[in-house]
Amino acid sequence: MNDKPLRVVFMGSPEFSLPCLKCLAEDPDFQVVAVYSMPDKPKGRGKTLSPTPVKETALKYGFEVRTPKSFKKEPEEIEVLKSYKPDFLVVVAYGLILPQSVLDIPTIASVNLHASILPKYRGAAPMQYALMNGEKETGNTVMLMSKGMDEGDILAVEKIPITEDDDLESIHDSLSIKGASLLSKTLKDYAAHLIKPIPQDHSKATYTGKIDSQTACISWEKTAEEIRNLIYAMSPFPGAWFSDKDERIKVFRAKIDQTKSELPLGTLIKQNEEGIYVVCGDSKVLIMTELQRAGKTRMKVSDFLRGHKLVSLNFNREI
Repeated sequence: MNDKPLRVVFMGSPEFSLPCLKCLAEDPDFQVVAVYSMPDKPKGRGKTLSPTPVKETALKYGFEVRTPKSFKKEPEEIEVLKSYKPDFLVVVAYGLILPQSVLDIPTIASVNLHASILPKYRGAAPMQYALMNGEKETGNTVMLMSKGMDEGDILAVEKIPITEDDDLESIHDSLSIKGASLLSKTLKDYAAHLIKPIPQDHSKATYTGKIDSQTACISWEKTAEEIRNLIYAMSPFPGAWFSDKDERIKVFRAKIDQTKSELPLGTLIKQNEEGIYVVCGDSKVLIMTELQRAGKTRMKVSDFLRGHKLVSLNFNREI
């Protein structure tokens, strides 16, 4: 390790980035010289401008924080970034695309922590798609940044299993925490010339798009396993949903009854304290056990049914 701490410019925005920022901030081998985050956004009914979790935390540490909307449209920000003379530019779920002129600034490298096992699941929603596709494991990858999205050479990978009970929240929290130590070790090892970057096999890459309302819509034509995976991938946000008459119902927990039904898909078989039973496209039955009505809180099925009984399931209908 060098006698002087490694100078780091950190770029991140959501809660996922916080363990990495805190780890670098509290490690004497690093000096965080500036933090970049997305601009404040209006929140709540009053539309009050609120900082990102990263900006809020960085200010508590006393770091200088900058929030450009675009490096291409604000070229003066590139000159400011150069003035920090960083050894590393560290990006963890930032939100802005960085031009090559920015990636070339650090003396050692621009590095990104990405929440998947690259090259699979590049893009905006790797955790959600790993869960939706029923993967048995996921992980973090630390890579060198390049012009292409998530296409840089790999420096380190750490894998974790996906269990039957894992949802987006648990995978997010696990990868967020584990990513901090992986990132710290990788930066030190790379600075000490202990890591040889490995090019990605681009032929194995897939790209994940942003999650929207239609992504989270339950199609009863799909298999019970596909629907169950979607529910856990969207839990707790934005919440997988279907419509009951003209009301959107969100589902956060479900299990599968492997016994096949001869009833048509989408049939509501029964509703009781054990769950709401629905026939899926493969004739297996999905049992929904935790739901939420519009404007209500998330609740167990026993509480849900005290004030509401489902009437019918509308297919692929945006409401």
